[in-house]
Amino acid sequence: MSAAIGIEDLGKVFARGGDSVEVLAHIDLQIERGSFVAIVGRSGCGKSTLLNVIAGLIPPTSGCITFDGTLAAYPRADVGYMTQKETLLPWRTVLRNVSMPLELSGRSKIESESRARELLDVVGLAHAERRYPRELSGGMQRRASLARMLARDPHLLLLDEPFGALDAQLRADLQTELLRLWQGSQKTVIFVTHDIDEALMLADRVIVLREGGRIVLDRRVEFQRPRNLRAVRSEARFAEMHDELLVAIGEHASVA
Repeated sequence: MSAAIGIEDLGKVFARGGDSVEVLAHIDLQIERGSFVAIVGRSGCGKSTLLNVIAGLIPPTSGCITFDGTLAAYPRADVGYMTQKETLLPWRTVLRNVSMPLELSGRSKIESESRARELLDVVGLAHAERRYPRELSGGMQRRASLARMLARDPHLLLLDEPFGALDAQLRADLQTELLRLWQGSQKTVIFVTHDIDEALMLADRVIVLREGGRIVLDRRVEFQRPRNLRAVRSEARFAEMHDELLVAIGEHASVA
């Protein structure tokens, strides 16, 4: 697979109260088209900042990002972003939340809502199109947000701990749903999580960041696809990689 995203010597420094805080340092990554990459690390290591820079929400202090070999220019219709906090608009129905990106791109209301209905059916919310966000469970809100992210058919999906606030069973259901939607789509996924199990069950590759925004491990994950998440957990390699990632993150010991 060819590289969809190139990140070269990327750095980000924030000014706080007269001091400078380095959040990302010398990030070099080539992310293959159609791959599923997870980024893990403790809170404050720069995971969300890296996604924000890739999405064009904040500029890097140094370095550059390329898409298909071309220097990134923003805004981009080919990037979808699902944050950890719920961003559905409370005054719009589920249908109109999902259709909103299409309406903003200039499509007619009829065309936008037709496509939104297709996506709601895909994520199992066809029955809830007339409800408002306050009338949805947490899992249904996440499904609606997923549908909205997919509305403009982006090539790159950025997900920042999208299932972190959900209970274990619901999280597992949505993990399976995400893999089903991604499999064979040729979309590239960058998935931020603090959960090592989640990273290993979903990703082709896991990147570990530590404080100061440094990459300390870049690990291929070669469990067979399509994946049965329960079967993946039972493999001996799962436990080995889990321990390796724990060490890299700094839970057990410092990286040599």
